[in-house]
Amino acid sequence: MRVQRTARTVTLVIALVFLIPLALGCGRRAATAFDRMVDEFIDGYFAAHPVAATTTGAHRFDSELDDLSPEAVTAEIGRLKDFQARIRSFPSSRLALDDRIDLAILEDRIRLEILELEDIQEWKHNPLVYTGVVGNGIFLLIARDFAPLEERLDSAVARLEKIPGLVEQAKRNLDNPPEIHTETAVRQNRGNIRLIREDLHRAAEDVPSRRDAIARASAPAIAALEDFQIFLEEDLLPRSKGDFRLGPVLHEKKLELTLQSTLTPQEITKRAWREFYRVREEIFEIAAELYREDFPGTDTPSMGTPEGERVVKKVLARIAEEHPDEENILPYIQQTLIDLETFIEEKDLLTLDKSQELNVTWMPEFSQGVAIAGLESPGPLDRQLDAFYYVMPIPEAWSARETESFFREYNNYMVQILTIHEAMPGHFVQIYHANRHPSMVRQVFGSGTFIEGWAVYCERMITDAGYMDDDPRLKLQQLKFYLRTVVNAILDVEIHAGRINEEAALDLMINGGYQEPSEARGKWTRARLTSAQLTTYFAGIQAILDLKEKYRDMKGDAFGLKEFHEAVLAHGSPPPKYLEQILVGSGQ
Repeated sequence: MRVQRTARTVTLVIALVFLIPLALGCGRRAATAFDRMVDEFIDGYFAAHPVAATTTGAHRFDSELDDLSPEAVTAEIGRLKDFQARIRSFPSSRLALDDRIDLAILEDRIRLEILELEDIQEWKHNPLVYTGVVGNGIFLLIARDFAPLEERLDSAVARLEKIPGLVEQAKRNLDNPPEIHTETAVRQNRGNIRLIREDLHRAAEDVPSRRDAIARASAPAIAALEDFQIFLEEDLLPRSKGDFRLGPVLHEKKLELTLQSTLTPQEITKRAWREFYRVREEIFEIAAELYREDFPGTDTPSMGTPEGERVVKKVLARIAEEHPDEENILPYIQQTLIDLETFIEEKDLLTLDKSQELNVTWMPEFSQGVAIAGLESPGPLDRQLDAFYYVMPIPEAWSARETESFFREYNNYMVQILTIHEAMPGHFVQIYHANRHPSMVRQVFGSGTFIEGWAVYCERMITDAGYMDDDPRLKLQQLKFYLRTVVNAILDVEIHAGRINEEAALDLMINGGYQEPSEARGKWTRARLTSAQLTTYFAGIQAILDLKEKYRDMKGDAFGLKEFHEAVLAHGSPPPKYLEQILVGSGQ
């Protein structure tokens, strides 16, 4: 195993290639009317979303930025509605099961896009739309080695030249956003300026023939972003009085199309509250055992009493004392990845082979402020490239107390669970395999419900398989992390379809979910910045657990855990309800 180190980055070569036959075979088939319609839609989607195209690996749009003028938005809505009509009139009964599923996925995606553009209208009310286009549009060109650097810098020049126009669109379009969105955009826009001024120019140093072009194009782009910074701080922020709540009607519509689940929002909420109480009971039982070990001779109070709550918090506090710091968290994650790979091979949970590199590094500044960590995988058309496991660096404005709270939350045991989720065998493994599935629909429009559900499932699966010698402290952290998943779903609904305030939300997370204050405050921010996404984790794992039981019933004595995992991962990233159709022949 080859390990590379730099001052700020740890690169790990890790086992990833699955030896699983693709359900649709490896050979190419003759293009059908369905294939041509899908290709036409995705080409139009990439043309309307050039930065998303770069993310996917469709690089013919690398010189473009998203056009967010009202005219362009109206044209895209018209295109979406035209395709919606075509899909609904398409003779789907003649299609094979996989194509029927792709058609249904595509229709749901179109409905979601129309809802976003026509009804939710984030392009009018969310400045993060614009900071994201700029940041990702430049960063992806220098971070991913998909073409010679000269070509990527030429694309960067073309995108830099379009930034002033995008800034003008933002200034004309944005009206009464929520305050939290503008506050976050203020920070991210500063990161975009530094990205261009420092990182892009540093990349150009290696290509003397492109330095002058980068310098010429950067000057007006930076000037436009500096003007945008003034606009955000002095104009938009004072009039950012919009409601961050989506509202019950729009939230239910968005949740349905985001989750693509057989569970209704009401059923998800009901199940989440039931799990909330069940998991807290299991946490208490494990904590009580550890309490008796750590504090021998003391009586264990009953669950649900103030004394019982203090027992849980006292045990969690003892576990939190063992934590990394900013100097060693990246190497600690690197070693965790090696340990997890070894464990998976020893337990024969999945078939692995060495192939792709995973870079464990700090999160780019322009994307900070939403999540603590995340995986940036290469797009399905850039599958040979590295993946990045991003960790948010400690913000400069944080006090020593806030920093300590952060690392107590992400203690040695919790970092193990986080790494299972983000990388091994969670997102890194699943997305690597999904990118090799032949369906472009599933590659471009992968189900967040399945992707997040698989990662949460892996947390439980690896822990239950005996990782770290069945250490109850690890199990306690896994349950605490899962309780966060449960609380996330409750918060998403209570915030965007209800009226829960900050005090009640923090109480639910800190006292109900045993979270550190820094984690709870960060999640309060994230829950206001996003909608529907926080529910995907809970809806996803519930669907996968339901599918597992149905698959076990179907297989009977022939059921095997490894075979189930590889069957689940062999079909891209479809919504779980469609995966159920494929594997057990039921579902909608």
